[in-house]
Order: sequence, then C-alpha cells, then structure tokens
Amino acid sequence: MNYINFFFAALFIITIFYSCRKNENDDSYILDEKFVDSVHIGRESKSKVEVKKFTNLKTKDTFVLVIFYDLKKIWVESKDGYFHHWEQTHCYYFDKDGITGINAEISDFNSDGFKDFTYQSGIAGRGGNTIRKLFIYDPKSKGFIYIRNSDYYPNLSYNSDLKCINSLILTGSTTTSFLRIKGDSLDEFARVDVSDTIVVEEKDSLGKFRMIEKRKFTGDDYDFYKTFKKYKPLEY
Repeated sequence: MNYINFFFAALFIITIFYSCRKNENDDSYILDEKFVDSVHIGRESKSKVEVKKFTNLKTKDTFVLVIFYDLKKIWVESKDGYFHHWEQTHCYYFDKDGITGINAEISDFNSDGFKDFTYQSGIAGRGGNTIRKLFIYDPKSKGFIYIRNSDYYPNLSYNSDLKCINSLILTGSTTTSFLRIKGDSLDEFARVDVSDTIVVEEKDSLGKFRMIEKRKFTGDDYDFYKTFKKYKPLEY
C-alpha cells in the first residue's frame, strides 16, 4: 500500500513539475535576431556593438539589448605578456515593436570621422516613418552616447551641407526637421512644413519658432516627399 501511495505521489509531483515547465517555456523569451559589428563602428576594430532581439513565445512581446564594448590591452602576469579583450562600456534595454527587425545602420552623424550607430526601434505612419534609436560615438570616453529623443524624429539622415541631422516626418503633410546634437538629445532649430503651402520656421534666440517664409507649393508628388537640405534659402 505504501508503494502504491508513493507511486501516485511521485506521479503527481512529476505531472505538476512538467506542467509548470510547460508554462515557463510558454512565457520565456527566445533570441530572435542578433547583430554584431567590431570592424566599422566607433574606433574601427577597437569598438564593438552587439544587439540582441528577444521575443516572448506566448505574448509576442519584444525587447532588445544593445551592448557596447571597447578593446582593452591588459597585462597578464601569468602569461608574461599583453592581451586584448573586449570590455563592456554600456548595456541598454529597450522595448521594441514585434514587426520590424534590428535593421542596424552604421554611419557618421556628426562628421567627426567616427561611425555612429542606429537600429530600428519601430515604424509609424503606415510604414512611411522609420523610427530609430541613435547612439553617437564619443572619442573622449571611448563610449557611445544614447540620444534619448532620437526616436521622436523618424527617417533620420545626416545633412552634410549644414552639418546637422535631418528628419523627414510623413503625415498628411511632410515636415523636414533640422536638428543639432546637444549633449544626449536632438535640438530642433528649423523646420519646413509642406502641404498645399510651404511654411519655413526657425527658432529664435528665445527658443521660439518664428515663420520666416511662406509660399504656395507648386511641386509634384515626388517633390512633396523629398527632404530639404537647406531652408534659408529653400533647397532640396
């Protein structure tokens, strides 16, 4: 009788255990996508970025880990010599949409000769507005500065004419924003709104936007969705 009771007790425990394990697996996150670069980013071959995208098997919630490294040279006494290893400098956790991939891009956003980093954090405007998080390489600290409001401005690009950053915002109209990097944020100093009219605004010394030009829009559909490279005077 004791053996029978023991058998059923053990069976009950095993059933509960595997039931819990099943629920645990249903709620667990899997590594869905990964991106690594240690050749082009920051100080070439001396900086490294690793992005891991995780998805919940049950809820489909998604997040990413963005990890930056700097190559260090250390003396190892037991080996009687110098060795290189990757030292982690920053690690960021961000929620992410479950639609788009990492879509990492490496390019220079401030014309200092060092490659900066963006990845796609989301999408908006029926697919027309690509949302990205931007990280600027800082040669002094040998790390990356997270630009905290970078995902407020979709479709980011570097403007080599004005040495600033452009954002093209697509809604019922289109807006070209002109942005400067200030610390860990983007600061908008001018914008061009296009609908049936073109309105150009510039930020004054008090931080308020003032209209400096207004004209009728006479372009075609292609012009409507173009990014302005200059606003004074207007130029694509």
